[in-house]
Amino acid sequence: MFKRFVTLFFLFSSAQSFAQKAFRITVSNNGDARKNSIVSFPYKHSTDKAQFELVDRESNTRYPVQILPGGEAISIIDINAGEKKDLTLTKVKKRQSDITVVKSATDHKVMLAGKQVLGFQTGQAPLPDGVAPIYRRGGYVHPVLSPGGLQITDDYPSDHKHHHGIWAAWTKTSFRGNKPDFWNVDDNTGAVLFEGITGIQSGSVLALISAKNSYIDKTAIPNTKVLDEDFVVRVFNLVGTEKPYYLFDVELRQQCATADPLKLLYHIYGGIAFRGNGEWNGPGNANFLTSAGKNREAGNATAADWIRVSGHAGGQETGITILSHPDNFRAPQPLRIHPKEPYISFAPSQAGEFSIEPGKPYIARYRFIVYDGEADTSFIERMWRDYSNPLVVKMGGSDKSP
Repeated sequence: MFKRFVTLFFLFSSAQSFAQKAFRITVSNNGDARKNSIVSFPYKHSTDKAQFELVDRESNTRYPVQILPGGEAISIIDINAGEKKDLTLTKVKKRQSDITVVKSATDHKVMLAGKQVLGFQTGQAPLPDGVAPIYRRGGYVHPVLSPGGLQITDDYPSDHKHHHGIWAAWTKTSFRGNKPDFWNVDDNTGAVLFEGITGIQSGSVLALISAKNSYIDKTAIPNTKVLDEDFVVRVFNLVGTEKPYYLFDVELRQQCATADPLKLLYHIYGGIAFRGNGEWNGPGNANFLTSAGKNREAGNATAADWIRVSGHAGGQETGITILSHPDNFRAPQPLRIHPKEPYISFAPSQAGEFSIEPGKPYIARYRFIVYDGEADTSFIERMWRDYSNPLVVKMGGSDKSP
């Protein structure tokens, strides 16, 4: 009897201890109602590759959670205006990933519900006919596809063979007295070299691809690495409810590879860039709309929180919206919008010279929304508010009883 009592007491005490140690957060919405809102919080406990959910302690609604390398937890939730959710992190049985990264000999494909969302190029694909080896590049996103399967991006276009889907490069620079151009690679003064994939993760919430690129001064003898760039892509497991859409983030982290800074001189383009479908080439074949309501002509060389680029592909209207994070350097960043080609760049160097200094990384973040059909400014603005004013996450939960 005594032994049985001790056993029961031990089980009860263990359950109490587990309950006391339950990991809880409170998510508060001080703005409009949110749909498919991305929340993140630190979770550095050992997971042993376990899978988790956030459980609403009031409604018992469950939201999948994914733990990323480094201890960042990500979930996607809906929440009403003014609502506060008290959530508990719960371990669940392992299941197949909902969104996956599929590796091949030439690229990495992100697949959602059996359809490709985008590809990440590693520089191994055969070059198009007529493209010289000096243009070969890896470490960028292409293709980007719409929910309807329409292609949004172009690669190695004949008029600018150094354009590549969604990529990054700097143009007019100064390093140790040299003037390497990492954008116009045919000048042979600079290059951006793909060093390799540094991380891949599939899961219930997102697919992640991280890669490392190197910025090389080819005028130096010997050639000198100037910058190390981490290029990170997160593609989220959602297709949208009010309209089918894909959502992914790109983050750039650039650090000096030497004890000397890289000086970025004034120039009208350089930084993160986008090249659209070849059918959008030529005047009048692509539409541009900025957050300030400006079109292609009026929007060029103006600052914007976001820009929508669209056109017809296979006879159907489709497009992409690019949101520039409000914490980006010189946000809202100036835009380069080409007058004839379906190309844009968020170009902070338009606002004047600046430098990337040793020990002070340049970090830039962008969100991409892909959907078919015409521009929907109310939808884009809602997505912008969600991105620029994220939900408030407080560790530890509230005093509300379970």
